[in-house]
Amino acid sequence: MSKINYIIRTLILAALVVILSFMCGLKLMQTQIVDGEKYLEITKTTYTAEQDVDATRGMIVDSSGKILNTNKIVYSVNLQNFLMAEGIENETIYRVLSILKKNGEKWNESLPISKSAPYSFMGGSDSAVKKLKSTLNIADYSSAEDCIYWLYKTYDIDEKYDEEMRRLIAGVRYEMTIKDFSNENRFTLASGISVETVQELKELSQLLSGVDITESWERVYLDGDISAHYRGTVGAISADQYKALKDKGYLLNDVIGLSGAEYSFESELRGTRGTRTITYGADGMMISDEITKPPVSGNSVMLTIDTEYQKLIQEALDYHIKYLQSPSARKDYPQSYLREDCQAGAVVVLDAKTGGVLAMASYPNYDLNEFVEDYEGVSEREYSPVFNRALNGTYRPGSTFKTITSIAGLAEGKIGLNSTITCGHNYMYYAPGFIPTCLGWHGAIDVKNALKFSCNIFFYETARRVGIDALAKWGARFGIGEDLGFDLLMQNGQMSSLEVYEKNGLEWHAGDIVQAGIGQCETLVTPMHLAVQAMTIANKGVRYAPHILKSVYNYDFSEKIYDYEPKIMEDFSDEPGMLDYMNAVKEGMKRVALNDGTLRVQGVGYVNAYNYVGVGVENVAIKTGSPQVTAKTYNGAIIGFYPADDPEIAFGIMLEEGEVAKYMVANIIKAYVSGTISKHCDENGVPLSAL
Repeated sequence: MSKINYIIRTLILAALVVILSFMCGLKLMQTQIVDGEKYLEITKTTYTAEQDVDATRGMIVDSSGKILNTNKIVYSVNLQNFLMAEGIENETIYRVLSILKKNGEKWNESLPISKSAPYSFMGGSDSAVKKLKSTLNIADYSSAEDCIYWLYKTYDIDEKYDEEMRRLIAGVRYEMTIKDFSNENRFTLASGISVETVQELKELSQLLSGVDITESWERVYLDGDISAHYRGTVGAISADQYKALKDKGYLLNDVIGLSGAEYSFESELRGTRGTRTITYGADGMMISDEITKPPVSGNSVMLTIDTEYQKLIQEALDYHIKYLQSPSARKDYPQSYLREDCQAGAVVVLDAKTGGVLAMASYPNYDLNEFVEDYEGVSEREYSPVFNRALNGTYRPGSTFKTITSIAGLAEGKIGLNSTITCGHNYMYYAPGFIPTCLGWHGAIDVKNALKFSCNIFFYETARRVGIDALAKWGARFGIGEDLGFDLLMQNGQMSSLEVYEKNGLEWHAGDIVQAGIGQCETLVTPMHLAVQAMTIANKGVRYAPHILKSVYNYDFSEKIYDYEPKIMEDFSDEPGMLDYMNAVKEGMKRVALNDGTLRVQGVGYVNAYNYVGVGVENVAIKTGSPQVTAKTYNGAIIGFYPADDPEIAFGIMLEEGEVAKYMVANIIKAYVSGTISKHCDENGVPLSAL
């Protein structure tokens, strides 16, 4: 290239730079001076909204780390108020619902009115109907048709939509209202929608003003039929819950623990929500959308339950009740209280040294996933499978209470370790007006053998000597009628006392004390109380708070936050003579196992239940009971611990109109020792040639 050409090209390039610079200067002048007010106005009308970003809920795992309740990523359809063009809310909802309905998706709506005309209020929705009428500001006597009319009028739902779609749009608009739909509070129309639905909605995004599709989490219940009664579920926060929790940062769109561990450990599992900041210009364009405060996932909770052991205990309870329903059971035990009416029961097994729940089963059982999909269907099944009998079923303890009466008599100095009371079958103290009886004629009998043979006369007299006030005091020390300090919601039951009689409007009679002494009258316990009673005896007077929480970790288990520390609720182990008293009761309970351990095995004959399953009867301490429910019906109760001389587990069992719980005890121990159970019948109750 010649020097002249180089100079010419340089001059041309320089000229272009000067021209472009001049044009940029003119544009800048146009923006800053000529159109300055226009752009200033745009910056003034720019809108910024902050929205909460949900935190991922922590997981629930068993004691080995096996995941029970966890999450999966799902797509949600949200409506954003400040992104929705004014006046087209109904049209947007119509378009979205059309797609959701076509694809079989579900959406959020709780309008308590039937989905089609003629309209009527949904059954069992009185409070929701009252709230609807209040929201619409219409008279209390208004009909469902009146409510539909005012919904259409309030939300300006045009007749261009067919009647079915008008009703659906009305339901969504009402839901948006009660969920406080606003610029700061988006409305989640649907969650868990399919990828196909997401793609279809995105393809129509230009026609769906204000529709925002996001990723969120949905609760997943693995092995839903295992531990269903205490794992619990999550669900949408109710209006009443929101009122109580809004000061703690909860929103109307929140998901919250509704039952079991999900409810009790809500504060750990919940996490901390983040902040999403969206800036939207006056020209309709989104300027920015960013997470300005990341959410923090909730902590994960480890339970004391061992899933494999839990499965075995559930199976053992299931097989036993089915056996009791079979004709073979009444053939094997013709003199027992056995009836085919046994349809329900519960078992609780505790770590005797800490109070940790190792297994807790309630029968009949249910599946959490089925419950979430069909709440009403599962809830309305026969014998109420959703009812947690282990924690909320209250029953008379029957003769299992005689262990407490023994300790009360010994500690209060009303009986001695070697003193006897004579049993002549009839208790004559209140004769002739009241003569309760014993099942046997035991003669002069001490406390150990009184427990062995469950002699009513011995405990009638012991209770009479002790008196109701002292008996109630000792019942409370064992946890009867008390808040046990358990970390899940449960019933406290009650201990027979003058106060309980007065509270219930009952008249106390002098002879009621002898019935209280054998676990009748107004004493009511849960199976958890029975297990705690057994644990207290096993620990010779130390009563721990039962607990299901083992540890708390961060979400992904990379860091342990804390371990649960066992809590002593009562300790009378060092009181004078208590070690001897407890050893006497333990010895009596060991004799019960020896005396009452015989059962019939199909194809084998009569054997000792505990020797038969290989745990050794000498290592078992139990006390059985047949608490009376009506004149003709009895429940089957049992408490116990194993090994008898250095207890590791304590348990309580209640069978509604059931008996021979030694089958259950043998399998509770066998499952703990060997990880197996012996099935004495198949799934239909047909006997097998084994326990």
